[in-house]
Amino acid sequence: MNKMKNALFPILALFLSFSMASAQTLSGESVISANAGFSLAGALFGLADIDEDVDASAPPALQFSYDYAITEKLSLGGGLSYQKFRLAYTDYGDAMEDFDVRLSRLNLALRGLFHYGGQEQVDMYSGLRLGLSNWSVKGGTSDPDYEPPKANGITIAPQLILFGIRAYVAGNLGLNAELGLGGPHFFTVGLNYRI
Repeated sequence: MNKMKNALFPILALFLSFSMASAQTLSGESVISANAGFSLAGALFGLADIDEDVDASAPPALQFSYDYAITEKLSLGGGLSYQKFRLAYTDYGDAMEDFDVRLSRLNLALRGLFHYGGQEQVDMYSGLRLGLSNWSVKGGTSDPDYEPPKANGITIAPQLILFGIRAYVAGNLGLNAELGLGGPHFFTVGLNYRI
């Protein structure tokens, strides 16, 4: 029982320190953010790299967002995210040709955030992001007689922002991180500026 109490004390202390140091969002305040994010699609592309004949790349998603505080607890804004993926096959099939597939995703969304806290240096929030993703698919091959298919398509991309945090380290300049469920990312880190 004492071990359980000893384990719970640091967790409670951390929770209380976050609760007491959370930022107060002022009505009319704006925050601009630039982030790099990691997505489920990127992780799946990374798994394709286990074959020696396949080279996969999925750089982090680049994201820009803007949030405007309507009240101290609620902000509305938008987000723009872009990510590209590439699979390159060497000596593919019976013809032993090279082949590659390039995908990209452009996501445009509206976000509503609920902020909890009450001080200046740390802002914690959760929310919902509703948007559209435009997927583009292109292929390439070393066979000059084959024209690979190309495609574009728009999908609905909802995301639940489970937890976000902004820590202001130099005046209005801060660091941020978000954990989300759904596209275009499940985790982002970056910089933000409060206006």
